[in-house]
Amino acid sequence: MVYYPNKSMNPYISTDFTNRALFPLVYQGLFSVDDQYNVVPILCRKYVVNKDMTVHTFYLEPATFSDGTLLTGEDVVASLHAAQSGTVYSGRFGQIKSIYLADDGGIVISTASPYENLPILLDIPIVKAAEVAAERPLGTGAYYYENSISGLRLCRRNAWWCYGSL
Repeated sequence: MVYYPNKSMNPYISTDFTNRALFPLVYQGLFSVDDQYNVVPILCRKYVVNKDMTVHTFYLEPATFSDGTLLTGEDVVASLHAAQSGTVYSGRFGQIKSIYLADDGGIVISTASPYENLPILLDIPIVKAAEVAAERPLGTGAYYYENSISGLRLCRRNAWWCYGSL
């Protein structure tokens, strides 16, 4: 794996182009964007938008991190807050008033004005809540980082949660 070990592997602060090229293998967002600029749900099972398009509620797929633990709403909220305060994604949050976990487990994002296309901005990597500031946080992607004698390497997840849904 080619990367710069002296540069960050945290998706919220790394600005190194080479390291960032690896992130889609390790991390997934609530949504992705295909080659036709269509929004594709990834970690989001479904979402609901209120009538005036200022409150969006997202419900999660039963996904797992590379250590086998389940993705939770707390992970998503913590990840979005980390992205909001980081250097890479902060510009996407200009219209967002709040992000919080609802009693029913949904992730609620409220905006200052109607925001029909909010999902297209939510391809932000989701990591484990306790690791948002880690150098290499756990992700839900098809690969994970592992230390080896020659340095960091990517390993394919044999039990990746998406294998059953493809």
